[in-house]
Amino acid sequence: MQYRNKFWYGSSYSPLIFPENDWDRDLQLMAKAEMNIIRIGDVHGSWDRIEPQEGKFQFDRLERFYKKAMNHGISIMISTGSASPPLWLALEFSDLPILSNKNIRYPLGSSYGWACIHHPDYLAALKNYLTALVQFAQKQPNHFGWQISNEIGFPFLPSRGGNELDIFCYCGYCQSAFRIWTREKYGSLDALNQAWNWGTASFIHNDWNDVFPPEGLPGGWSSPSKWIDWRIFWQDEFSRFAEWQHHIIKQIDPEHPTSVNTFNFKGYDRFGTLMGLDQWKISKQVDHIGYDLYPGSGNKLAARPEHNSIFLDHGKSVAQYANTDFWLHEIESGPIGGWVMGPDHHTSELDILRNGFEAIGHDVKLMMYMPWKEWDYQPLHWGALVDLDGKETSRLSAASSIGKFIKDNENLLLSVHPAASEVAILESKENAIFFQGIGQEENIFQAQRGAYRAFWDLGYSVDFIIPDQLEQAVGKYQIILLPMMGLVSTASANALNKFVREGGILFGFSRCGTLSEKGWYNHVVPPAPLQEVFGIESCEPDLLNQRQIQYKGQTFNGLWNCDRLTVTNDTDILASFDDGLPAATVHSHHIGKGIYLATHCDAAYVLSQDKFLQTIITNLNLPTPAITLDYSQKSWRDIDVHLLMNQSEGMILFTNYRKNPEKVKVTIHLPHLSSTEISQIFPDQKTISLTSEKNEFEFNLGFEGEEVKAVHFSL
Repeated sequence: MQYRNKFWYGSSYSPLIFPENDWDRDLQLMAKAEMNIIRIGDVHGSWDRIEPQEGKFQFDRLERFYKKAMNHGISIMISTGSASPPLWLALEFSDLPILSNKNIRYPLGSSYGWACIHHPDYLAALKNYLTALVQFAQKQPNHFGWQISNEIGFPFLPSRGGNELDIFCYCGYCQSAFRIWTREKYGSLDALNQAWNWGTASFIHNDWNDVFPPEGLPGGWSSPSKWIDWRIFWQDEFSRFAEWQHHIIKQIDPEHPTSVNTFNFKGYDRFGTLMGLDQWKISKQVDHIGYDLYPGSGNKLAARPEHNSIFLDHGKSVAQYANTDFWLHEIESGPIGGWVMGPDHHTSELDILRNGFEAIGHDVKLMMYMPWKEWDYQPLHWGALVDLDGKETSRLSAASSIGKFIKDNENLLLSVHPAASEVAILESKENAIFFQGIGQEENIFQAQRGAYRAFWDLGYSVDFIIPDQLEQAVGKYQIILLPMMGLVSTASANALNKFVREGGILFGFSRCGTLSEKGWYNHVVPPAPLQEVFGIESCEPDLLNQRQIQYKGQTFNGLWNCDRLTVTNDTDILASFDDGLPAATVHSHHIGKGIYLATHCDAAYVLSQDKFLQTIITNLNLPTPAITLDYSQKSWRDIDVHLLMNQSEGMILFTNYRKNPEKVKVTIHLPHLSSTEISQIFPDQKTISLTSEKNEFEFNLGFEGEEVKAVHFSL
């Protein structure tokens, strides 16, 4: 895999849209910025411009662009075009668009991802197009590889009303595929009927042809098991759709990598449950998984200062799960959104620097700005590195400085990786699907944010994991968190019990393990293996009702729920509600610990700035993070830091969000270090004085204000 011997840095470009006489100027500027890759054909009508009529392919213009890019030392990643089929295909097959549960066809020309992925004529046309495209591209000397579709899944625009109208696709092809899926899962109608049972509105199916998808949400008293199956089915199908395209490509072009670009924590569909998105499954079907980073859209950092880090940590975790490099197919290159009135955030030169170094700090090995150039035909404001006329902006200057940094340190950047994370957050698609179906998806999001942020602010590195990884978590992570983990399977409960028995520390929060993987109430809450871990005899739900928490002379408020706990004799009560009920407990289980917080203090950390969770963390004698910063008036991680290492050297990246000058004491806590030399390498080069004591290395670093710094050290 020779392509992994280079750090890929570039942008998205539209050669089939932009005037041909602009190409040389744009390519020269890209090369000057040390860019070596361009992504093309993501959604901008690439399929119908290459195949304007069925079977009539036009590659001449594309071939000329490949040659010009090669002259500037730039390689090409091209999309399969499957996200945007041509109009001629839609006109030939009127049933091609996805169909809602109200029999409403998705409007043509509104967004990409509108075609039903089970439609046989769409699949046949796509296979013909993709075969011709692969045969063309693999012959180009500067062909890099493939992006499958674009942000694969159902369209996220436009939203067409309530949740019921967003439950796609109900066409006959999809219903038939769903019947096949359910038969493979359950094997018999008796098993299906038992699983889909629901006290108020369930049916007995006497024939597999009677099986149909849910037409309502669990919050409307439809079967939760059926709803979970329906959404898991779609996640499986989009994963298979990616795999199907991957195999078509590899049969012709086995040498070049395939990839998928995706995201997490999106506005109205936080975990991809409506889009049918499971990044973990998709990552196993292609060569590389990639994410699209847009912190300026919706001004996310203003509301969620941890956004970049939690977003990139999720992507990094998925890439690690698939044992692949982490790529960013799209990274914001300018202000986005707002139509005529302008965007929510004016993406600046500083944003480009900070977003880029955050990406590198999270182990990204390929990153491309979206877009290189603004589009005059798109009145939704979408800034770029150059303007509508191709003139350079200050953002391009910032991108160029990152390009130079990557070029100067390429070998090091390819060989270093983040220090192992101490903490992992367990997430589950079934859990997210259930809570979205009852209108409480936002609660999980805020709980994950709060659990992540409470540890992140203290300097810990946090991964995300899924139930499949719990067996491997033993010995890998010191701490696992279960924020808003309402659905816990028996297998997961047993694996978490083993994690604690082997020395891990498990944090559970209010309502943990209330439901089985079916979405049914557990007879014992939390399930028995977790009761052993947490030392709980019984747990009943209650509202918080303004109860306050008393802990070591401090008062905290909690959030939402108050679990009424009865604990075993060997369980220590760390904190109590003001009515005497336990609010926080710790229980030693073999050589590990189970810590239970009987309120949603995870979400409270970000929603009401209640510090109960973080105070518990700081008083538990938990292992010290690998790198810590000490500076005045520190209330949150407003100077983010990332440690990247190999066996002989490493790099520390700092992204500073503080406006005023600051002197920071940096301490590296790595007991296997014996000696080191250290120097600043960005934005300028200078020697750094180092002190060390008992394998802890300390140095001071001065910041003038909002800026980025990089430090190199040799072991």
